[in-house]
Amino acid sequence: MKERVVVHEGSYHDSAFLMRVARDLNAQDHVAEAVVLMGTEMNVELLRSAGFDDSALDGVGPMDMLVGLRAESEEGLDAVEAELARLLLAGAQSASKDGPRRYGGLDEALADRPETNLVSVAVPGTYAAFVAEQALDAGRHVFLFSNNVALEDEIRLKDRAVAEGRLLMGPDCGTAILAGVGLGFANRVRRGVVGMVGASGTGLQEVSCLLHNAGVGISQAIGTGSRDLAAEVGGRMSEFGLRLLAEDSDTQVLVLICKHPAEEVAERMHGVLAGLGKPSVVRYLGDRARDDADGVRYAESLDEAASMVLEALGHKEARQDFDIQAMATEILGGAKPFSGRLVGLFGGGSLASEAALVLRSKGLQVQVPEHPLKVEPALEGEGHLIVDTGEDFYTQGKPHPMVDQAVRCALIRDVGKDPAVDCILLDLVLGDGAHLDPAPEMAQAVEAARKARGGKGPFVIASLSGTDLDPQGLERQRHILRGAGVLVQPSGARAAVLAAALLGGKTS
Repeated sequence: MKERVVVHEGSYHDSAFLMRVARDLNAQDHVAEAVVLMGTEMNVELLRSAGFDDSALDGVGPMDMLVGLRAESEEGLDAVEAELARLLLAGAQSASKDGPRRYGGLDEALADRPETNLVSVAVPGTYAAFVAEQALDAGRHVFLFSNNVALEDEIRLKDRAVAEGRLLMGPDCGTAILAGVGLGFANRVRRGVVGMVGASGTGLQEVSCLLHNAGVGISQAIGTGSRDLAAEVGGRMSEFGLRLLAEDSDTQVLVLICKHPAEEVAERMHGVLAGLGKPSVVRYLGDRARDDADGVRYAESLDEAASMVLEALGHKEARQDFDIQAMATEILGGAKPFSGRLVGLFGGGSLASEAALVLRSKGLQVQVPEHPLKVEPALEGEGHLIVDTGEDFYTQGKPHPMVDQAVRCALIRDVGKDPAVDCILLDLVLGDGAHLDPAPEMAQAVEAARKARGGKGPFVIASLSGTDLDPQGLERQRHILRGAGVLVQPSGARAAVLAAALLGGKTS
């Protein structure tokens, strides 16, 4: 295997552009692996740890673009580097002719577009707080997509933003929908009366899709960044966002979604919600539901959170009771439940934690590996496995699995050919920012796994989060998955309950 590191000095690109280039390069026949990053100190170490130990990495800086390439031959590397040059040239031409104007700095951009009231920041974490501060200096709201921002900077920025009546969404904020416009990873949903605040991007996405598909729209969905309900940050932006929505005449129901809040912050959020005077629904992902009190309702799953919202709005068919056990009995065809293993391979971390909680509630032993999954010669450990393929150890030097499914599809093929695995559990999240046509790749990986076992299993269950407005086409994605024999469910909780039923888990 031949390797090459290509450095483009002073060539800054945001993470979305880098992910697109990496995806296109990895799709080339000549390439075995392509890693595209900015030259931060951490990213240089990631490349070196991935085996790209090249002197070209010496002295690079965070404004330099790094590309690590592997191919079978030098000719293959030349071909991929030529494609890289073409992609960069096409990107530059698109930006100069058809796309938005390229500016030399934030001041220049805001001077040219003074009507802009929000700045989206997606620069290396080293510089993200500085750029966010500039945006606040200019009196704008901030969508801070960047991660690796110091905790003390997050607290300082949020304190300032709240004091000035501004949103500071992030850092590590992946999803928001403001005035009908999606930011980061977001689905295309109708406008409506439900206001959402979330420290979980995929959590916001799944609930907004479930509501849209039930005929209900979103007034605003405010992302806060993954750490907002940690003890140190104290829910600063969550509280501010909820108070804004409570004052909004278009918002009738409030929804709060996050993962594992600090107990003292959860208690304070309860008090905030109880005093806002509007029906409120809370889902703390990965945790069992708390007791409803003071007009605040706590959901057991994202699916139930959507149902509670519909109930609050007076929808008569808010809670649809699907007979999962009957569905499982029909699938089994009178046979006993499976005795083999389940492996969940997730792109969304929130949906992975939801699945683990559901399976455990059904009496199944579930592990969540804290390192890359080992599948050769056999799966590690005992019990069922839930794997978040968006974890850092899977995405080092690679795009997120919602954008590039290469890692997850490889795991589907490897895990699926193990005869000890009876069931694979997946999630698929559509929307802007995500892979433009994910179902065919996933279906091919499922079919390859079954072919390796002579067509005998495994059963594959997938939750599909999306809407009829999403660019991927919800019905088309569902049709392709079902054509590959995948059991498609409308929510992560539904998919996990069906998997548990197939494996003989508790039915209550």
